[in-house]
Amino acid sequence: MQEVKFNYQNICIEFSERDMLIRNYFLFTGTERFTCVATLLLNGGKIEECIVPTAVAPQECGSYPIPFKRREKAGEYTVDVSFRLKENTAWAAAGHEIAFGQTVYAVKETAVSKEYKPMRVIYGGWNIGIIGDGFSMQFDLRRGAISSYQCGGAELIKSAPVPNFWRPPTENDRGSLMAARYGQWKLASMYSGIRVPSDDQPYGIYTKPEIAEAKYSIMLKFRLHLPSLPVVLCFMSYTVHSDGTVDVTHICEPVKGLPGMPAFGVMLKMDAGFDRLSWYGLGPQETYCDRMKGGRLGIYHNFVGDNMARYLRPQECGSHAGVRWAAVRDKEGRGLMFSGEPMEFSALHHTPYEIENADHIYELPPVYNTVIRLGMQMGVGGDDSWGARTHPEYLLDASNGKEFTFHMKGLKNG
Repeated sequence: MQEVKFNYQNICIEFSERDMLIRNYFLFTGTERFTCVATLLLNGGKIEECIVPTAVAPQECGSYPIPFKRREKAGEYTVDVSFRLKENTAWAAAGHEIAFGQTVYAVKETAVSKEYKPMRVIYGGWNIGIIGDGFSMQFDLRRGAISSYQCGGAELIKSAPVPNFWRPPTENDRGSLMAARYGQWKLASMYSGIRVPSDDQPYGIYTKPEIAEAKYSIMLKFRLHLPSLPVVLCFMSYTVHSDGTVDVTHICEPVKGLPGMPAFGVMLKMDAGFDRLSWYGLGPQETYCDRMKGGRLGIYHNFVGDNMARYLRPQECGSHAGVRWAAVRDKEGRGLMFSGEPMEFSALHHTPYEIENADHIYELPPVYNTVIRLGMQMGVGGDDSWGARTHPEYLLDASNGKEFTFHMKGLKNG
């Protein structure tokens, strides 16, 4: 509903570097009938707020200076302008927001020297263990993935990160036969691995990882086989730093002859007890690349279960676009922090396949996991539910190749 509300709002705010242009689309109501509240936020936290007197006549526009000077302290700044009712009405109380707009600018941070601490790397036959200050990890060389990350006395990973190219079909997807057109990517998501099938080798051909150890980091890069025709060359690399941060990069080389990807990114599982979600991105409701104008940049909190929409038939839901960071914690405050370039992020209690297989909410299996998906995905469409496809500008073209990087770090108590 936040997208519908934004698209139908009768006051629009456009920003330049120093000014804001207010367009009033009301037929008979001037903007002086509303309270215009401007808020300045730094990295999602409010630092200043004021009221801006405006008087833009119906069907007119007016320019006003942004009431905050540009800041020099490093960080991401958001100027938020909100029009709200001054008085109670028959349909809403005073203070109800009827329109808003935002602009964002960033001040680059100067490089800060980090304190590096030594790590201990233990090489086993099929595993590599890493022990650092307050954390430990293990990589399974047979699966080509991180299999354990312990921090704060808790195991944070229940199921290793895997490449993800799939999302549960929406009603719009079902109407346009998305699953039938893009089904190879579901297969690629479910059965990717480092062993390449071979008629001569019953257990397949094992692909050895690339390992590079430095003084304060270690990098492991795995080549993955995707069961698609034509075959896609795919890589997952992990760089573990001495502070416990893991840089994860997923790369797919360009390929011709395959349809676009429903999604591109990484999926992993945590225990269901990690059920508290915080994120700095668009919110508070779900947003997608073609459903994000109504989202507001800020810091939000909810429970993982809150992100499962109660549709009559379970389908894709709960994604948040423009996410700078997201944290998934348990009741003790332990968990994982995910960060990177603005991305789409979701935390649900079910995998895309479990959601797709259920015809009703009550048919979803019992909750055992918190399923994290992060990366990007095609738009959800919505022109109708009977065959209209997602607009071309919101599709993921596999022929161009894709690369996605994020950072993952364990959180201790508190």
